[in-house]
Amino acid sequence: MDGYDPTWWQHIFDETYLVTDARTVCCPETTATEINMVEATLDLSLDDRILDLCGGQGRHAIELHRRGYKKITVLDYSQVLLRVGVRQATKIKCGVHFCRGDASEVGLADGSFDVVMVMGNSFGYFKEDSQNLKVLREICRLLRSGGKLLLDLIHSDYARKQFKPSSWHEANEDVVVCRERELLKEGVLVREIVMSKRRGLVRDVTYFARLFQPKELEALLTESGFQQIDCGGLLVSHPKADDYGLLNKRMVVTAHKP
Repeated sequence: MDGYDPTWWQHIFDETYLVTDARTVCCPETTATEINMVEATLDLSLDDRILDLCGGQGRHAIELHRRGYKKITVLDYSQVLLRVGVRQATKIKCGVHFCRGDASEVGLADGSFDVVMVMGNSFGYFKEDSQNLKVLREICRLLRSGGKLLLDLIHSDYARKQFKPSSWHEANEDVVVCRERELLKEGVLVREIVMSKRRGLVRDVTYFARLFQPKELEALLTESGFQQIDCGGLLVSHPKADDYGLLNKRMVVTAHKP
């Protein structure tokens, strides 16, 4: 497989993404299952200031708001997804705050949040852990003392054991999504080809997903300033055994800022 643009994450999360990944990112039942896990894992308070980092269109944040949490911010780089989120929140009169930014340099004040969550494998876009470390240090800066972090990541061992070099599915009546994968030491390189039966080729893009072992994450989190690190959580949010782009089984990681 050819090389890839390391800034792929700046471009891929658009209207097409909401079609290719609709089974996950546009599924209320999946979102509810994931938020059930967040609540059970973090023992949240309704007054917690929560940051949904790399939160896309805010599906998790809006679900939290439905459950009574009122101090929620979504930060994402994608203007497309943020616009979708603002429309959805406005439609249901939801008070979630949306803002645009880079996860490694958010630009908000120190200690602004009690909780930061990074869902749907939105952490680990970089092969170089120096870049991933930058994101974790920024999260630590944003948390108050005693604040909590939750990461929802691909389960590395499961992904390697169940590795499939290719997959495809019909996203809707018109769009077919094909994924070719290459397993690397650091993670998985994925070429995604999206075809429309009416329009032809829609997208041909290659992206990277880091596969972390627990010890690697523990080392990065410790270096970032976190303590009480737990990499033992599990999440299965899809009841079917289909190929959900490596997100069938997930590792849930929590850590605290001292």
